[in-house]
Amino acid sequence: MCGIAGGHQLSLEQLGQMLRVLRHRGPDGEGIHHSAQVSLGMTRLAILDLNGGQQPFSSSDQRLHAICNGEIYNWQELRSELQELGHQFHSTCDTEILPAAYREWGSELPMKLNGMFALAIHDERDDSLFLARDRCGQKPLYLTTPDSGPLRFASEIKALCAARVPLRPDLTQLSTWLKLRYLPEPQTLYQEIETLPAAHWTLIQKDGSRQMTRYWQPHPLPPTAGSNSSNHLDRLDQLARSSVELALQSDVPLSVYLSGGVDSALLAHYLRDLGFSDIPTLSVSFGADSDENATALATAKHLGLPHHPTQLTPASLSKLPEVISQMDLPIGDPLILAFDHLASHSRSLGAKVALGGEGPDEHFAGYSFQKAFLLAQKLGPIGRFLSASTLPLLPTSLLNRLANFPAELGPEGLKKITHYLRSFGSLPAQERATSLHSLFTPTEVRALLNPDLLPAQTPPPAYPKITDLSTLLTPQYSSWLPDWSLIRQDRNSMAHSLEYRAPFLDHRLIDFAFSLPDSQKISPRIDKKIWRHLAARHLPPSITHRPKQPFYLPLEHPTWRKPLISMASDILSSPHPFLNRKAITPLLKATTFLPLKKLAALLILQLWLNKTSS
Repeated sequence: MCGIAGGHQLSLEQLGQMLRVLRHRGPDGEGIHHSAQVSLGMTRLAILDLNGGQQPFSSSDQRLHAICNGEIYNWQELRSELQELGHQFHSTCDTEILPAAYREWGSELPMKLNGMFALAIHDERDDSLFLARDRCGQKPLYLTTPDSGPLRFASEIKALCAARVPLRPDLTQLSTWLKLRYLPEPQTLYQEIETLPAAHWTLIQKDGSRQMTRYWQPHPLPPTAGSNSSNHLDRLDQLARSSVELALQSDVPLSVYLSGGVDSALLAHYLRDLGFSDIPTLSVSFGADSDENATALATAKHLGLPHHPTQLTPASLSKLPEVISQMDLPIGDPLILAFDHLASHSRSLGAKVALGGEGPDEHFAGYSFQKAFLLAQKLGPIGRFLSASTLPLLPTSLLNRLANFPAELGPEGLKKITHYLRSFGSLPAQERATSLHSLFTPTEVRALLNPDLLPAQTPPPAYPKITDLSTLLTPQYSSWLPDWSLIRQDRNSMAHSLEYRAPFLDHRLIDFAFSLPDSQKISPRIDKKIWRHLAARHLPPSITHRPKQPFYLPLEHPTWRKPLISMASDILSSPHPFLNRKAITPLLKATTFLPLKKLAALLILQLWLNKTSS
């Protein structure tokens, strides 16, 4: 794990400045490959082969030079394959295989890798530069656009700034950000800076021309003879255990994030089963009824694992500017504070690697908005009309139970759901898929933005047509997962020099999930159906029967609401010229969850705009 940086026609001074900015990602060492055309640099967080794993690694003839941020979990298998082809190796570092692997497989290399990675390989034969990113976008890679001058790339945007790349907000993307609270790849909300999308590689020639290719997307595996629900469960068990086992390679201490849900509980089960009986488990609470510390402790006790809870207090809101700064990009969710706090807590316990349970909600349709989409589709026009007409007659408490959300959804939540049902048939594909987990409606977005900006707004990327569960789930791997979920873990863990791994994002597990019939993933009463059945093999009903509870900050609780409104009143009293104060003011009087969440998102955007503009 490390921070990587480089580009075309970089001076050693510029490369050194980029690496200094990335020191938090790799405090254990630094390495440089420098030539007149292409330069590569890395800062190292030593995880494997602590003494012999210094990057860059070069081929024996010094033609190929490689750096990599992340971990290649199947490196030993690939190393054996390359040794049979005549290649020799001198360390036990996963990155060492990359020059030989690129020589043998070229642009097919990323398809051979199982892991989380952002890599760069310089070929001195033609001064080409090969960049690639893992399938789910666990590891970041930012680069300047072709029309912005000589190429610069880095693990974090602030390192590009160190190489004199100007950071100017892209105001044409604000409407998309307000709708989603993040930007889908490759946009970044900065002019002339983009993300290399997840599951893509790009080959950049000496003259700056680029070829980019998507090398993977979720696809069903071929059915095996005699497949049925029983052997599907056996195969899922094998893959889940294998994915965890592969992700355990480390020469430094590990920890695991534990919530009250089945995903992290199943992860902890496999860890214990694989011999990690003393791995510390961590959870975070917020001082509200929705806390999961008690259920996390119960899971840890059942598994016989040590548990180390921690609490995030409302005083942490003062740290919001710092956390936004370390993330580079505004992610419109105050939960970024919790990810930062967990990472700090993990590091304080001596861990250098943390593991978490991300993935099954995406693979097996575990989110409530996925179930709502499928239900709305199944109801048809008449059913949706009748449901939308009936919902306002129900008590709010019953609506909260039906929605399975720990906060009071209130009148705003009721309005949101009824509008979704009434307009479902006429909504564009993206709004059908995302409007239940977005905050601002198109009308609210228009009211929030300065009218002068509206004509220049860029529409969001085209969204695929949704015809079944698979086409509903597939787009998550191109935007929601890397740009909303995983970015919060990577930036906040690496700010504390902590590597974060999500074993259940193994592409073998994803492809297997997409091979299953919809009936094994979701039903009207059960989410992640086959995954819960797998958990029931290894865990008691007290754990496996817990309904999914969103991980959320209880902004509606008075202890959080008052300091949030105080901070927002101060910061948003003079909103950025891009935002309309009149549309913001009513939110400063909010008392319920959804309006407070909108207020927090605007506060985060304002803080980011202030920092970027300065």
